[in-house]
Amino acid sequence: MDHQEENLPLVLIVDDEDYMRVQETASLEQVGFEVVEACNGEECLTLFQEHRPSIVLLDVMMPGMDGFETCAKLRNLPGGAHVPVLMITGLDDIDSINKAYSAGATDFIAKPINFPLLSHRVRYLLRANDAINKLVTSERRLANAQRIARMGYWAWDAKTEKLQLSEQVYRIIGHVEDSGINTVEDFLSSVADEDKGKVEAWFNDACTTGDVTSITHLTIAPDGTKNFIRQQVEAVTEDNQVVYLYGTAQDITELRTAEERIHRLAYFDSLTGLPNREYFKERVDSAVSLAKRHERQLGLLFLDLNNFKRINDSLGHRIGDQLLQATAERLTQCLRSSDLLYHGHSGLEKGHLARLGGDEFTVLLPEIQQGQDAGRVAERIIETLSGPLTLSGHEVNVNTSIGIAVYPADGVNAEELLKNSDMAMYYAKGKPKQQYQFYNQSMNEAALRRLTMENHMRKAVELNEFSLHYQPQLDIVTGRLSGVEALLRWQNTELCNISPDDFIPLAEETGLIINIGEWVLRTACKQARDWLEAGITVPRIAINVSAVQFMEADFCHLIKSVLADSDISPDMLELEVTEGILMRDAEYAIEVLQELKSMGVHIAIDDFGTGYSSLSYLKQFPIDRLKIDKAFVNEITTDTDDAAIATAVIAMAGSMDLKVVAEGVENKDQLGFLKHKHCDEIQGYYFSHPLSADDMEKYFLEEEASQARKPKLVGK
Repeated sequence: MDHQEENLPLVLIVDDEDYMRVQETASLEQVGFEVVEACNGEECLTLFQEHRPSIVLLDVMMPGMDGFETCAKLRNLPGGAHVPVLMITGLDDIDSINKAYSAGATDFIAKPINFPLLSHRVRYLLRANDAINKLVTSERRLANAQRIARMGYWAWDAKTEKLQLSEQVYRIIGHVEDSGINTVEDFLSSVADEDKGKVEAWFNDACTTGDVTSITHLTIAPDGTKNFIRQQVEAVTEDNQVVYLYGTAQDITELRTAEERIHRLAYFDSLTGLPNREYFKERVDSAVSLAKRHERQLGLLFLDLNNFKRINDSLGHRIGDQLLQATAERLTQCLRSSDLLYHGHSGLEKGHLARLGGDEFTVLLPEIQQGQDAGRVAERIIETLSGPLTLSGHEVNVNTSIGIAVYPADGVNAEELLKNSDMAMYYAKGKPKQQYQFYNQSMNEAALRRLTMENHMRKAVELNEFSLHYQPQLDIVTGRLSGVEALLRWQNTELCNISPDDFIPLAEETGLIINIGEWVLRTACKQARDWLEAGITVPRIAINVSAVQFMEADFCHLIKSVLADSDISPDMLELEVTEGILMRDAEYAIEVLQELKSMGVHIAIDDFGTGYSSLSYLKQFPIDRLKIDKAFVNEITTDTDDAAIATAVIAMAGSMDLKVVAEGVENKDQLGFLKHKHCDEIQGYYFSHPLSADDMEKYFLEEEASQARKPKLVGK
């Protein structure tokens, strides 16, 4: 059925998200539109040929054939060349807008959609499309074309100095026909005061020289309506004297509004209203040119909100957006304080504060006397952002990490200053408290090493560069082997031995820990199976679990798969998680741990005492062991605080019927202290370094051959 021929307002909605289709359909059907829905590009093309809709609402981001490709193909279908296509996009960059128009889009609308206004937008596009169709079929009707284009004509007689306006010109300037505008002076009365001078000069120049020129200016109607007018003039001369001027006047208000809108989309962040990356880079390059000319310094601050992702994930994107808006407002107010900045500058100027994207903001300080001035600004920003916020009833505490680069020492253009301040911000994030960090050259060297390490790490599993070592865990009373902890090692031909403290955080940051963690689980459990088949009794094998891996939705399914494939008893496997993992989302952690416990897997909290778990939550976690971090064991016999912490952990675990394992035991005195406090198990260099699989097998055999250890442990 061709709804265009029957003048039925049928709308084809194309969106892969059910929720969006339902909302759009309800909004349009409520005001009388008929709607047909497609959930992808292929279905859109099929339904378009079947129904020939009056207009298409097309989502940009869809799996498979995206909105750009769908629009381009639709334009090649019969009847598809002139149907209006309204692209719906969450993208706010100018390239995406240009791409939409290149694909054939009539117009676009940005997410989030204002659904009450959607029907008006659709009606507007349908009206505009109908007008264009009439123009195509009646292109020789000049009057109609002028009406649609909001264009009129005028003529001026040099001899009589009389001005004649067409009906459309009267409409454009908001006057009724024959309202007494007969001279140039009369016409100038409708021109905005700020443009009167340039319009008069333009007209006089045309009278004098006869040049064909154009001008754009603002008019104000008697009712106060403002319109932008573009005028073009052509002169008729006799004996080198201008005798007539003929001109056109076109209302370009909508075009001007669209241009301003596109400019805003190209240069401003739609959520916060702040300048975006492109605008900010232009401002920085301009400031650099001035700084170079006047031989002065400028500072660039790169801000990132700590824990924003956690807040966004736990409270929802609406709260996350409110947090970004509140942060932008706080920064704006902070930087407007004239006493805040530094000598020679009186506060924020347009473009000096920007949101680059996500939770990243930048501040330009164009006239600093020395680097410390930028540091003082950073301190004030940290102080300003550290206060609590209440967002939709939720109290949110957020702080920031700031990187600082100074021109010319740290970069001579916007690209270099942004890169280096971003790098400095990353180093600031690694500090224990909210801090700012100045850039220095050594950061580039560290970043290059990180990049090299990441590139090698991506191939490490495939190239068999990872291996597992196993460190024995001993019963402190009997001296018998009670378990082993699997520890990851990486040997690379170019990087040599890389410390786990270096590569594991990088693996977590890049997401590579997901595949690496699975490899560790499967390799350790397979090794346990191999030992069992060799007749070796393996009491327990402990494996560390990354926070990234633990939070994966299919983590429990992975554990089931590993146990099934390795064919070992679940009670042989102990998973070690940190307090930080559990407290990131305590309720979710409890759910996961309970499922693991139902399988029969043991759970240990690693590095206990270094996190921030509360006793109330600790009682809810279905755990078997606490591991005292080696940081407390190192000085356990000389530092009263460490001794008190270790004693308290052991006592608390005993009251909760939990076992305690002390890590990092390296001497006899430490062993004696722990035994006296009734610690259950220990591991450390005093007894054994981490061993390769073959050496661990020998350790097992020696253990079994001796039948039992002596009552008192003797270090190796």
